[in-house]
Amino acid sequence: MNKHIKLSPLLGGFAAIAVLALLLVIYTLTRPVPMAGTKNISIDVVYENGVKEHYQITTEAHFLLEAISSIPELKVSGTSSDEFGLMVTTINGTRADYQKDHAYWALLLSGEPCSYGVSQQPIKDKEAYTFQYTPANEAQKP
Repeated sequence: MNKHIKLSPLLGGFAAIAVLALLLVIYTLTRPVPMAGTKNISIDVVYENGVKEHYQITTEAHFLLEAISSIPELKVSGTSSDEFGLMVTTINGTRADYQKDHAYWALLLSGEPCSYGVSQQPIKDKEAYTFQYTPANEAQKP
């Protein structure tokens, strides 16, 4: 004789709520958390030809794009979406066009790729950021 165990729809609902609660906890623990107060950060821009510009600022901003907006000499633009924020395509008139030649502006924190885009990258005191123009030959390296 086959005995079938029928799970209650109520049990399935509880399981779904538990999964959603777990996802909420994971998001809460891993979301970008800005540092309050005054921060001193540096921002370097490295162009395709190797020319480097350096900016040192003191800011109350919570996220990198906010801080960049306070530097009149640093013009950053691109396309924006609600989900990802600003996708940087042009810095100080130099455009990296991924659709055309697979070049892009890499955002680095202390030499390592950032976990977030420029709009969502929280900043902390004494951090060093770099926008690195990355051409197609660099983008395709393993």
